Amino acid sequence: MATLNAYFDESGKHKDHSVVTFCGVCAHQSKIDSFDSMWTALLRQHGLKSLHMKHASDASRPLGTVPVQTLPERIEALKPFADCINQHLQLGLIQAWDVEGFKALSEEARRRIGSPDDPYYTAFSRGVLELAAYAPETDKISLICDEDKETSPTSIAHYNAVREVEDAVKRKVVSLTFGDDGNFPALQAADLVAYLSRREAANRFFGTTNHFQPLFDYMVSAKPSASMEWRAMFADKTRLAALSLSLSAIVIT
Repeated sequence: MATLNAYFDESGKHKDHSVVTFCGVCAHQSKIDSFDSMWTALLRQHGLKSLHMKHASDASRPLGTVPVQTLPERIEALKPFADCINQHLQLGLIQAWDVEGFKALSEEARRRIGSPDDPYYTAFSRGVLELAAYAPETDKISLICDEDKETSPTSIAHYNAVREVEDAVKRKVVSLTFGDDGNFPALQAADLVAYLSRREAANRFFGTTNHFQPLFDYMVSAKPSASMEWRAMFADKTRLAALSLSLSAIVIT
């Protein structure tokens, strides 16, 4: 039996942002150990205790011991962190949700997915299901999410609900915990993925300029030496409208 460790973080709040992302990185423990070592070395090299994209994305601020840079220079400085993810981890899960599109789901469609008022919880449940589908029967899954006073308590309720109705989740997903990303390098990696994915989704959904698209493309593009598999879902208004219709049309007998 092997343990697949999955680390998830969000970017954007549904009350303040037009896009919410919920993204994760996953690997078996031996790969997590090697990832942690390389990530920690990169932090030390940059004079950082941890990497937070909210601050690292601002090239007008120093990045640890790295001085103020141009935006292309900051992207280059962050590429080694993307390399670390691709070289040492196994699965990257990207979900981006259009907040207005989610709010437009019909009352019946919303009821069929547990009546959430925040796309975060639908993304959370879908992420758990995706992990269970990915992991072989011999694996057990340990899920760690970045701690958040608003979402963590309700996430537990959704976790338990998914386990009740999905046998694969009940068999494979054996723990859910919440942690401070300062203590878990892989949560910092999930933060990086979630931030870049939100910027990418805003560009795809609304045409918002994404100055970090080169870094997103670099991160998710296939590389011969990479062991990483990326899976992405960008739920724009059109996709969510189709979801609303399909869920509303389901007849329960």
